[in-house]
Amino acid sequence: MSDVDFGKAPWTVAALAAVALGLTGCAPDGPDPAPQASESEAPDVYAGDALPDLALEEVPLVGDPVYAEAERSAVHGIVAGRVLATRPGDLNVIMLDAYDATTGELAWDITTGEAAQLVLDTGFGSGRLEFAAGTVQRGGSGYAAPLFSNGNETTPYRSGLVMIDASEGTVAWATELTLHLGDDVDGISVHTDVVDATSEVVIANIEAQSVDGTPVSMGVVVDAASGEVRWVERGVVLSSIAGDVVTAIRTEEPRDDEGSLVGLDVVSGEQAWEAGAAGEWIGATGALAAAWTPEAALFDTASGEPVDAGAILSAPVVADDIAAWLDPDERAVVTYAAGDERPWPGGTEVVADDVTAIDAAGYLWVASDARVTALDRTGTARSEPLAGAFAGADDGAVVTVEDSGAVHLWRTTD
Repeated sequence: MSDVDFGKAPWTVAALAAVALGLTGCAPDGPDPAPQASESEAPDVYAGDALPDLALEEVPLVGDPVYAEAERSAVHGIVAGRVLATRPGDLNVIMLDAYDATTGELAWDITTGEAAQLVLDTGFGSGRLEFAAGTVQRGGSGYAAPLFSNGNETTPYRSGLVMIDASEGTVAWATELTLHLGDDVDGISVHTDVVDATSEVVIANIEAQSVDGTPVSMGVVVDAASGEVRWVERGVVLSSIAGDVVTAIRTEEPRDDEGSLVGLDVVSGEQAWEAGAAGEWIGATGALAAAWTPEAALFDTASGEPVDAGAILSAPVVADDIAAWLDPDERAVVTYAAGDERPWPGGTEVVADDVTAIDAAGYLWVASDARVTALDRTGTARSEPLAGAFAGADDGAVVTVEDSGAVHLWRTTD
């Protein structure tokens, strides 16, 4: 194996090609690689196609924004050509900023006063948008977030969701959830977290109390185009949207962090399968889902059946039909594609902390010493180390965030 150490001084990738992040990787094709003759037989390694190198240059964000004023500051990702971030504004109310992912200029923002006006304009009355509890829309162009209005002697507290058009910063739709939660729920106690969103649906978890003080937990799914509520289910904590199912845990008590691993039909909310294991989901976006059971494990999202991927020795990351993790003993990045007979280690030695993300182009983003680097399934580095933690990639743009809150935007060069 060759040796790539991401914890040492920056290095230069030879012959960097100008490519966009829209390219996709390939799964292994053909027979297993033949073992090499040696005193001790080397393990088979991934022998599929490599991804092109990424030539990236930094695009300064206008104003050098820092998102570290409070815990609720965050960079949420890139959608519709915008880098979306939240930070406290006036009265410590969260604001939403959108930077152009090509020029780095501030495209639009929603300040404290503007957020209050948006809630009024939706017909909810006086209230707030909870941008910190929102998420970008995978495969779409929006940012979904909770909103609520304050009650008074004549008007009850109301909770709902809003979809912000990320390209313009306008409201695509707003929908009320209160009417679907049950008459026994105390409106002032409702706390909503949007946990995933695609072009088809938005899913959120709600924690509340009944009027007698009993804790209540439920999941809600709404249509991403209209905001229409599809279904609400009590006793579950939703995790991710994976094709025709929503991965969830069915809990014994409200506000439990672990439970039976299940898949719920995205249209009806009916239970599609039970994985036969208890724990908590790590994530899913397509054919594979990862969970702690308490060991790390993979599951087929179509059936809920466990996937035999061997021992997973560190936290796995999944995206569509690919899972990736680090083998700390062999110092290798390991990948598994749905349908493979076995997991495949890369042929290049990797010294790093974790695989933190797999982007839409199939690049594996590996973290070490407060930097991230793009690899492919061979374990070969395809970018120079970038300062900060990976926060998103889309259409030739990558965004990273340092512990200090400094945000870096990078683009592929043409």
